[in-house]
Amino acid sequence: MNATEFLEIEKRLSGRNFACRMKITGERFIASIEEEHLPLFNDPAFRPPSSRWCPFLRPVAGTDEYICTVHTSRPQICRGFTCCTIRIYGSDGRAVGSVKGRRSLSTADAALKDCWENHISSIVTDEEKTWKEQVRAALREHGYRVEIYE
Repeated sequence: MNATEFLEIEKRLSGRNFACRMKITGERFIASIEEEHLPLFNDPAFRPPSSRWCPFLRPVAGTDEYICTVHTSRPQICRGFTCCTIRIYGSDGRAVGSVKGRRSLSTADAALKDCWENHISSIVTDEEKTWKEQVRAALREHGYRVEIYE
């Protein structure tokens, strides 16, 4: 039916339920689109940017954030693994870095490394949402565009 590099939707069971298989682990699960996310999921204008894109991930209009439309019924591999919580783009629109796991910057871009060292590493808060908003503000101030994944 619909397959990405990592996940296959084997069958649509209803307007919001799908029989799926994780290609990495072979796990089969029922993905249920959460009621409040049905409009996002059913948006006919949405086109995934790549074949790696999860078919249940959607951008939140008017923001730099993305949301999992099946969060409560997501597969086991998604429950234990956060690959990227923030993606960072340079002024030319090119991806220059990401934040993985618990606030770890991954980049080869020297300017971003310098910005992170001088403006981000000193942000101290235990509240993850507050930290991400402060990171977003600091990076925007220095010419970066930020996408946050929840």
